[in-house]
Amino acid sequence: MKFKTNAFTHRATRVAHLSLGAVSLAAVALALMPQTMRAQPLILDNFQTGAGKVVATSGTQTVIQNGSGIIGGARSLTLVIGPSGDEFGQTSTVQVRPSADPKVVPPALLWSNGFDTVPGFYVEYFGLNNDTPLNLNLTNYDRLRVSFEGLSTGVVLSAEAWYGGSFQYYAPLSCGLTASTSSFTVDLPFSAFTPGLAPITWSDLDGLFLQFSEGTSPLNSPNLAVTGFYALPASNPAGTVTCGPPAT
Repeated sequence: MKFKTNAFTHRATRVAHLSLGAVSLAAVALALMPQTMRAQPLILDNFQTGAGKVVATSGTQTVIQNGSGIIGGARSLTLVIGPSGDEFGQTSTVQVRPSADPKVVPPALLWSNGFDTVPGFYVEYFGLNNDTPLNLNLTNYDRLRVSFEGLSTGVVLSAEAWYGGSFQYYAPLSCGLTASTSSFTVDLPFSAFTPGLAPITWSDLDGLFLQFSEGTSPLNSPNLAVTGFYALPASNPAGTVTCGPPAT
């Protein structure tokens, strides 16, 4: 399915009896357990599976990619060239590129643009049948995170959380990002999303959506690499950038 977004126009267990000494030792071990045992980030997409790309000079192109490292098992990439076209016929490309050695070069979602293109692209996460809700429970987390390897020029990052069953409602959050020649992370706090017509049910999300669009200049032609998409628990430190609610 295509989300109705205005993005571009828009058992029981037996327990053995323990002696008092064993119980005491267990209590001491628990007390000394390191803080690293706290809740860990949930990988929503590591871009190591579902390789492929979309290339366009005009119009809208979509590809569905499947993989074990994708929440729900599938992602949809849609590349859109704006109505003003691309007068020089330069291409815009969105590619998921796995890595032969992630310790050396990370897998990534790459967006590359030729001069004076007017593009945008979005990524949708849903069930394998393209219209099946994820039923994703994120109650142990408090934000989404997008990790970038770099960004050539300013872009607008927008996210939507879909919920309510059968994708009834969506809650958006957007923020502007500036160029960076080094890696950085962007946090999208759950508290900053604007609810739809009903309260957001983070315990049962139908789908997730990320959109990347050029900034204020029509000659931006952004180039970027995204190396991960996660849900993070509150115990994790804040990212490089934290998106907030829209100004009032």
